[in-house]
Amino acid sequence: MESRTGLIERAAALLRETGQESPAPPVMPPASEARSAASEARSLAGAPVAPLRQSVVLDRNHLARAGIMMPWIDAARVVEEFRIVKRNIMVPWQAPDYPRAALRPPRIIMVTSSRPREGKTFCSINLALAFAAEANLTTILLDADALHGGVAKLLQLPQQPGFTDLLTRERRLDEVLIQTDLPNLIVLPPGPPGPHVPELLHGKGPGLVFKEIARRYPEHIIVMDTTPCLASTDPAGFAPLTSHIVFVVEAEHTQQTEVESALSLLGGGGHTHTSFLLNKVPVGSSEHFGSYSYYYDNASKP
Repeated sequence: MESRTGLIERAAALLRETGQESPAPPVMPPASEARSAASEARSLAGAPVAPLRQSVVLDRNHLARAGIMMPWIDAARVVEEFRIVKRNIMVPWQAPDYPRAALRPPRIIMVTSSRPREGKTFCSINLALAFAAEANLTTILLDADALHGGVAKLLQLPQQPGFTDLLTRERRLDEVLIQTDLPNLIVLPPGPPGPHVPELLHGKGPGLVFKEIARRYPEHIIVMDTTPCLASTDPAGFAPLTSHIVFVVEAEHTQQTEVESALSLLGGGGHTHTSFLLNKVPVGSSEHFGSYSYYYDNASKP
């Protein structure tokens, strides 16, 4: 089995071959620019949009037992590690030439892995919570796995319309988005599965949904939990639409060949920024891999 250091370095080398560079230290926006999603949502044109019809109160105790941490309450190392991942992702947004809200494409972070049970859903939720701590961002946590619905299960959401219903145009955005009791966190559940879903996910529908979200929430981030690359073609279909891919690698488990195969299916990382997140690192490990962030976990996560 490839060592943790060797695996990450080999995967990073694959990305460097595409000309991708490590991000510079982030520069955060002034506090005066901060905005809360709890205020009335407005479109890019400035007109009020329809209020969301659903809301949910997250069970903090249940989430804590699953290792999901609230960044504004908990001081655990996992919170700090996801804060580092978030800051690295936000670096391009601070560039002087970054498009203003009316012109920029949707900000989409796709979280995926090679195989199931490597921790991508766990990472997706913690990363979304890290972004939700930003006062000037509306964070949409999208469960794009209609078959398993890992995000919906961890958040204890009942079966209800969601992403796939938007793709079939059977529902409107304000009918399926769920406002959590965290002002800047909104959940988009997966919706019902079916034999037609793969074609819907690879069609024009997802891009139209993302643009609609961007119009509704000009200052937004979409954290999308997808299926594993080697278990479904969905991540490859989403990849061209994303602005950043977070690729979860399970310490002492994921094989080098699996990472290489997954990156090949995603296009090698040349179309977008890709970062590796080393998951389930044994407690006590102090290894770091430059800009490749990791967090540790001493229990099995989804």
